[in-house]
Amino acid sequence: MPSLPDEHILKLAEKEDLGTLVKLDARGFLLGPGEDGPSYAARLRKLRQNTQKMSAALNATGHYQIEDLKVEAKERIPDSYFGEVEKQCRSLYGFAVDWVPGFFVNPEFFLFGGCAYCFFPEFFALFIIRRQFRQRERWFIYSRRELLAHELCHIARVALGSERFEETFAYQTSTSAFRRLLGGVFLNAGDSYLFLGSALLVLLGQMLRTFLLPIIPIWPFWTAMVCALGWLFLRYAWLRLTLSRAKATLHTVFGNRTNHVLFRCTDDEIAFLATLPHQELPDWLKRQTDLRWKLLQQYRTIP
Repeated sequence: MPSLPDEHILKLAEKEDLGTLVKLDARGFLLGPGEDGPSYAARLRKLRQNTQKMSAALNATGHYQIEDLKVEAKERIPDSYFGEVEKQCRSLYGFAVDWVPGFFVNPEFFLFGGCAYCFFPEFFALFIIRRQFRQRERWFIYSRRELLAHELCHIARVALGSERFEETFAYQTSTSAFRRLLGGVFLNAGDSYLFLGSALLVLLGQMLRTFLLPIIPIWPFWTAMVCALGWLFLRYAWLRLTLSRAKATLHTVFGNRTNHVLFRCTDDEIAFLATLPHQELPDWLKRQTDLRWKLLQQYRTIP
């Protein structure tokens, strides 16, 4: 596993050395909104401390427990698997994470592919994928490369606190055009419960009609499901439109690096940029004092 930034690098980051910050950014250590050099360096030191704590436990006992998750040293994902998605992540979003620990697990749920565990601001991150991917590139509807790229996007963006656009960004790494288009419809577990609940309501209506009350009309149950799905898809269409407009605005300044910059924006910034007239972007950028935006403006000059 490649090492985390050493103290020399962190001291340069603490002093807000832009060259160092650009290199750290390219490794997936994205600055968060409002972070300055000292707070950013402190966060990465905390990450190094937490990762060392996990490594010590794995070496001593062979396993590590964090919240409801238990991982085992023998199930560590090989470094070579990170290389499988490095080119894709760099091309799409300008980063490549090779430092986060990953593990194979034996999932409790059949449809489970993988997920990321991210803790912020007490910074620590790891991710898990199902054990079948140790030997197989594909399982069911999942691809190992797609899962890795998806989870690494979440880990890279953890400091941004994103909710509305998080899944949309991650699903753009998919090999499936369908998932790239619609993968971000469900923003959180609540959305999944809404969909499943409305589907179960239709099933309940059918059972009532069949076994107890045949005179009950079925259309209210179907109406509830259609309304739930309509809300989810209309919201998603609006989010995609907002993302597209923000991208068009940024493109006037950042050109072929637009996706990289957009990936590093917060939800509120994306919503704002979607409404900002293109010609006003240069002046808006000049007014930004946040260290993150000083860094992002380096993308104007990176070839």
